[in-house]
Amino acid sequence: MRNKSIAKREAILQAAFAVVCGKGYYETRIDDVARAAGVAKGTVYLYFKDKPDLYVGIIQWLINQATTYLKEVASQPLPARGKLSAIFQLWTEKLLQHPAAIDLVFPEMRKEHCNIARRFQRQVLPEVKTLVNKVAEIIKDGVRAGEFRPVEPRLAALSFLNAFRAGLLLMSRELRIKAAPARALDLFLYGIVVKDKGGK
Repeated sequence: MRNKSIAKREAILQAAFAVVCGKGYYETRIDDVARAAGVAKGTVYLYFKDKPDLYVGIIQWLINQATTYLKEVASQPLPARGKLSAIFQLWTEKLLQHPAAIDLVFPEMRKEHCNIARRFQRQVLPEVKTLVNKVAEIIKDGVRAGEFRPVEPRLAALSFLNAFRAGLLLMSRELRIKAAPARALDLFLYGIVVKDKGGK
């Protein structure tokens, strides 16, 4: 894809993200996205075959941004725990700039309402795996440095992502917990078990 086409696709995704955050996925029409992007409706269809495809494109775009932020933090001279904390905080701050995006990123959609399950498996899961592997590398470094106890890095990375998800979801649901993201990170890092005097 040429640079001009990449820029046009990016502009459509940014417009779609803003529209979906404002109106919701089900209420958004391709016409709305085209109008917000300043392009013809047919131009949107040149890049995305239908609305579910556009939705998957938005999620891929957001994951790519998350991966970019992760790489920036990972390159800093911080201990592993500091990197995870910085990544968690940065992701939270970026997503909370658009509160409606929480439900977009973590949808509770039924397959009969939106036929995107197969598209997610094919297009999004590989990028999620890349994100998991990047977090796992930081955790592996922390284990080698003695910051973390020996754990399976990818499993710990999934737990980290789930802590991020839980912290944000608790803010957007009826069960509101003060400073939920920070507390979710604390729970990930330190667990719930109190060590006895013997250190066990």
